[in-house]
Amino acid sequence: MASRPPARVPASLRRLARAAAWLGLLSVASAAEAASPGPGAWSDEEDEAVFDVPAPPTLPGLTLRDPTFTFEYTAAVIEPDAASRAGGKLAFAWYSHGEMEVPLVPRKWFVGAVHDSAAASVPGVERSILLGSPELYGRGVWSSVRGLASGGGFGLVLPVPRDVSRDQAEVLRTARVVRPWDETRFRELTLTFRPWFDMRHITGPFIFQLRQGLDWSLVVRGLRSGERRTDISAHTAFYFGYRLARPVGVGLELWEVYQLTQDLPDDRRATFAVSPSVRFILSNVQPALSVLLPVTTPLRGDVASYYAARFSVGFTFPTGAPRAPP
Repeated sequence: MASRPPARVPASLRRLARAAAWLGLLSVASAAEAASPGPGAWSDEEDEAVFDVPAPPTLPGLTLRDPTFTFEYTAAVIEPDAASRAGGKLAFAWYSHGEMEVPLVPRKWFVGAVHDSAAASVPGVERSILLGSPELYGRGVWSSVRGLASGGGFGLVLPVPRDVSRDQAEVLRTARVVRPWDETRFRELTLTFRPWFDMRHITGPFIFQLRQGLDWSLVVRGLRSGERRTDISAHTAFYFGYRLARPVGVGLELWEVYQLTQDLPDDRRATFAVSPSVRFILSNVQPALSVLLPVTTPLRGDVASYYAARFSVGFTFPTGAPRAPP
């Protein structure tokens, strides 16, 4: 069997990697110029403006001090592709995402757990609810009083056995396009390693945040016909936010997911999506509303198109821990 040439990394991914590298150099340079404040050097308001900024709807608040829980619910209208059994009718999908994160060292070291579930109603097939595999992760972050933060993390999606019928597989194929950067949580008996790095810069009311990572998946069961033992995909997220006032912020997320190893045509390897949002910053609660729109081909071309509305809410659980300097 002739071997396939290695997939080329898209120019957009290379540009984002270079931008992240420059942002990392800027962070290091600024750290050399500015020392961390001692205890009590900053007021609560100044501390909040630098470290307790509102998190994007999908990405975490990098330097939060207290435990947090984030819940997201997404409803989507999906146009199946021409080969689908839906017969040209619209499908509907629902996706729930829950994430708990606890700081081991406030603002520096964190551990977390994630669990998802998805459901879809596909005409001509059936309606099913599918549970995702749990993910455990840890991450660390360095931060500066200048508003710069950088770090990285490592997640592990645990393999969970599931008996998926032909109809359920069609439902899953439809529903997972709603959150393409996390579709590895819905693979059968697959162990996924998820390393990533984070960057964030805050200047006045503006927030810029970047996450870039890889998903390396390993199938730990017998392979089916045409299936690969391992699979690698890359994902990049960029967030631009603006705080209109202390209790209100608006933002825009840009996502790219790129299939590095799957046997796909080049025009189906990259998936782009945008998500404008508005967030309300209340005491220990941060609800957000956003929409999710595809820019190019949805995940692997599994559907023709979709659009989704998202509601997310983040809860903070104050522990009374001292405000340790970063």
